[in-house]
Amino acid sequence: MLDSAISRHHSESRLHLMERAIAASSNGVVLTDASQPDNPLIYVNPAFETMTGYKADEVIGQNCRFLQGGDRDQPAVEELRTAIQEQRECHVTLQNYRKDGTPIWNELHIAPVFDAERYLTHFVGIQTDVTERKQAEAALCQQEEQYRRIVETATEGIWTLDQDSNTSYVNQQTATMMGYSTDEMLGKPLFAFMDDEGIAFANLYLERRRQGIHEMHDFKFRRQNGTELWAILSTAPLFDQQGNYIGALGMLTDVTDRRRAEVGLRESEQRLNGILGSLEDVIWSMSATTHETLYLNPAAEKIYNRSVTEFLDDPDLWMKVVHPDDQKRVRVATQALRKKQSNELEYRIIRPDGTVRWLYERRRVICDPAGQAIRIDGIATDITERKWMEERLVHDASHDALTGLPNRVLFMDRLKQAIARAKRRSNHLFAVLFLDLDRFKVINDSLGHLVGDQLLVEIAQRLASCLSPENTIARLGGDEFTILLDPIKNTSDAEKVAEQIHQVLKLPFNLNGYEVFTTASIGITSSVTGYAQPEEVLRDADAALYHAKEHGKARSALFDTAMYNQAMSLLQLEMALRWAIERQELRVYYQPIVSLTTGRIIGFEALVRWLHPEQGLVSPAQFIPVAEETGLIIPIGQWVLYESCRQLRQWQTQFPTASTLTISVNLSSKQFSQPNLVAQVEQVLKDTGLSSNHLKLEITESGIMNNAESAALLRQFQALKVHLCIDDFGTGYSSLSRLRQFPINTLKIDRSFVSTMREAVEDAEVVQAIITLAHNLGMDVVAEGIETAEQLAHLRRLHCEQGQGYFFSKPLNSQAAETLLIAGFQW
Repeated sequence: MLDSAISRHHSESRLHLMERAIAASSNGVVLTDASQPDNPLIYVNPAFETMTGYKADEVIGQNCRFLQGGDRDQPAVEELRTAIQEQRECHVTLQNYRKDGTPIWNELHIAPVFDAERYLTHFVGIQTDVTERKQAEAALCQQEEQYRRIVETATEGIWTLDQDSNTSYVNQQTATMMGYSTDEMLGKPLFAFMDDEGIAFANLYLERRRQGIHEMHDFKFRRQNGTELWAILSTAPLFDQQGNYIGALGMLTDVTDRRRAEVGLRESEQRLNGILGSLEDVIWSMSATTHETLYLNPAAEKIYNRSVTEFLDDPDLWMKVVHPDDQKRVRVATQALRKKQSNELEYRIIRPDGTVRWLYERRRVICDPAGQAIRIDGIATDITERKWMEERLVHDASHDALTGLPNRVLFMDRLKQAIARAKRRSNHLFAVLFLDLDRFKVINDSLGHLVGDQLLVEIAQRLASCLSPENTIARLGGDEFTILLDPIKNTSDAEKVAEQIHQVLKLPFNLNGYEVFTTASIGITSSVTGYAQPEEVLRDADAALYHAKEHGKARSALFDTAMYNQAMSLLQLEMALRWAIERQELRVYYQPIVSLTTGRIIGFEALVRWLHPEQGLVSPAQFIPVAEETGLIIPIGQWVLYESCRQLRQWQTQFPTASTLTISVNLSSKQFSQPNLVAQVEQVLKDTGLSSNHLKLEITESGIMNNAESAALLRQFQALKVHLCIDDFGTGYSSLSRLRQFPINTLKIDRSFVSTMREAVEDAEVVQAIITLAHNLGMDVVAEGIETAEQLAHLRRLHCEQGQGYFFSKPLNSQAAETLLIAGFQW
């Protein structure tokens, strides 16, 4: 009995200890009655109450299903039911709900309890609250899902390699970039997607991953379609917990477009550098703040004769090479760039060898978005040749091309300055010498223009030898020179220079084997006269020159007011003569030409006269020289030709006895030089209806001899059957050899020989020689200036055919000549 009691006591103690242990457990413990159909709860420990929020008396007698709430379709619940039905242990994790409705995750372990006969009596359940763990797992899964989505949707390629460098994972972006599917890339090495040229570097690159180095590099891959893919591959090594290398994680960024752009940019830069390198202009760029040279093309070496490195090393060199006289202007222009965006200027530089070059530079300021100057760009062009050309053009514009002396423009400018100095200082004197060579035309025409040009050059040199450096000698044109003596003490200084010039010109000139002599006429005027304009000075010097020529060759004349008055008279005469032509004040007078055999009139010489409305008849000796000098003789001569032909044709129509008359018309040397003279004469004959064999054209010896085209011109007149006559024969320089070349019909003996036949035996012999010469050449002879019966008788004895002079009649107007024709006058 005692042993039984002790045994019972020990059993009760163990049960009590078990109850206390179950009650103290942190896990929920439940006991159900498996003998009942609904398997109700018969025990729950305090931990269950804490976990679920239910008290034991609230749940005893209920099935555990109330903990499932409405969520009874969980797979774990179905597994739990099956285990209970099959009376076996079961370990599940399921979601329950506390009394307040909040979810709780339980890890439930149930075990069946059998009696001695193996009948199921109870189920014991052990609950562990794993809510926090499940929440952490859910959060981790959510995070993993987010990462997965990020990786899969990333615009960058994600690529993982295993320890053998084979692809273990790629995201879709990687596959898309490479042109493969993800499955096609898995298991393949990184090298499978590269060209051979990239494999060697990739091996080195992956070896550095094994060393734990994280870096990035550009790689060229080959897409599935064969095209290039340039990408930046940034990789990090992967190690396990023991530090063993297990692979690498890489990020792939497509930079193909960037690389293409870089290649294009490099090619553009190469092309640009090639272009800039081939330019002859200097292209430069410098910092707007430090003035450091940022760029300089190779043209600098040619233009500056300095290397590009010199400018890069020394920012101040740009100003050092500028000519000292231009440095201030360049600095001012540089400072002006602060106020405006660009400017341009011309300046000089000095090369290391001392040579000077001119540059034309355009500069522009480059600003940042805030408007601050950051850079100055410039282009410099070497304009040295252009500057030399401009200087040459300026020199040529103001100097004579032949002699190199100042021309009229420069001379007048210096004369203007001299006048200004004379106005400022009352005691300041200057003088002007106006030179004209004597007989230069003869030399030019006889020896040629080349010799004439050489003569002008040597004369310029001799004139310069007579002057001091401050004086100015100029060639106005032709054979005219002017000299400005500034300053002088008095007028005699100018006269001394003129005399010195006469002396140096007396020496012969040796030109192309010819020994040539020439002299000059000089007109002098000084500022004593008082001048306001340079044209006035030149006018008076020219007037003095004209006066010197009138009184002989190789002379000087000092201007006085009488010369001015004479010049003004000539000018007024010229203007009046021009108006006379316009107002038809000119008249044709006719002097009879008589046959010395029959005494009858055989023709007339047409002579022009000026019937001035106030002064009456103006002497031809007054206005003919003016007409010759001004060229008015050409329109006057044309009018006289037409009017005389018209008048003769009218007389021939009116008077039968006048049918054989001829009209002699003088041609001046200027008229004879007209290129269309033959056509003009032919047109006058046509317009007037006069037969050409009734017209005689009288030309002076000098007019024929000075015209190189004389022979051809005279033959054209001969073809027209116009008679040709040499007027004033014996006073010129014609030679017999040349006279024979011309188709001349008549020689007119000058009146100077006829009037002195009685007093001078020589003149009588000249007349006889001329008549004999003319007859031998098949020409007839007209003697001019017959004034006495004795002269007439002498000419008849010499068998002179024709004559004219006051002995027969003075020149008559058309009405008086007509009266003479009607009377049939005979001498």
